[in-house]
Amino acid sequence: MSSGLTQDRDTPRRRNERISIISTDDPCQHAASLRDWSQDYLQLSKGAFSGEIVEISVGPIQVFKETIYQCVDEKANPRCNSYTVGVPVSVTENGYWQGRHLERDSLITLRPNEELHFRTPRESTILVTVIDCTAFDAFVRDTAGVDVSRLMAPSNAAGLPADVAQSYRVTLGTVLASVAATPEIFEHQASAKSVAETVMSASRNALQAKSPLNESPRTTHAVQRAIVERARSYIVVNRENPPTVAELSSYLKMSRRGLHHAFVNVLGINVATFLRYVRLHGVRKELLRAGPTDSVSSIACKWGFWHMGMFSSYYKSLFGETPSTTMRKVSSATRAESHSHH
Repeated sequence: MSSGLTQDRDTPRRRNERISIISTDDPCQHAASLRDWSQDYLQLSKGAFSGEIVEISVGPIQVFKETIYQCVDEKANPRCNSYTVGVPVSVTENGYWQGRHLERDSLITLRPNEELHFRTPRESTILVTVIDCTAFDAFVRDTAGVDVSRLMAPSNAAGLPADVAQSYRVTLGTVLASVAATPEIFEHQASAKSVAETVMSASRNALQAKSPLNESPRTTHAVQRAIVERARSYIVVNRENPPTVAELSSYLKMSRRGLHHAFVNVLGINVATFLRYVRLHGVRKELLRAGPTDSVSSIACKWGFWHMGMFSSYYKSLFGETPSTTMRKVSSATRAESHSHH
């Protein structure tokens, strides 16, 4: 799923103050690549990761298109005091946004300062805009005479009529492609303001057109999602002494079977595999910033892996490369940076 924007493969990262086009091959780096967001990604499906972000920021709005090839559990926070509204471009099965099943015509929303929980399907491309609260509140009140908070109420979680969803996709996609092709648009106040109003108008239309959905399936999923989040927080806090499944069950005061069902239903993997994946991602993050005195084995041991052969097998199975390959990426990047300064 390419963005359709031309890009030199030897320079996968292109940024200026307002426009960013980034290709990634690592879930941890991908999470850190979206401007003004705080994100933590946990890869759930096995194999090499591939992703792309095309993003613009101007005035009160941010618009981005994110493509991910792998199933990832995302935990994230956009910029403070903003509304998030978006729509998928394409999604395969078993994606969940805020506990709701994600389909191609779903409306993606986050209320101000709401934490994002997104389990991506194996392949996904989404178009999203983040809009400053003050600006969007005033715009919707002036143009539609309604309160944005009413349109964003969680009880109205919904899908969109197909024609509205397609119109919203086209508008956000056209804005991104136009600005990427002609960056000087943002050098002129009138055109920058027009872009912002186009995005806000399309977002307002989508919010007004959504249709209520049956909430009952979400209740169970939301409860199970909360269990998964509590477990995840406990595992990360205690990473120096990773808990066992039994210890986790005891901490959460629930049966091992209930814990198993929560993880399988929310993330598609069992709790034991999740424990291992959290630790593998911890290793990967440290390998990506390792210094010359660090070793793969010392970092692996720090995260509770004591059988190096089994650890390497687990790591390669999940990320599609060996731990030493990940570590070599860092030394290669450091050498390249060193040469560029001479």
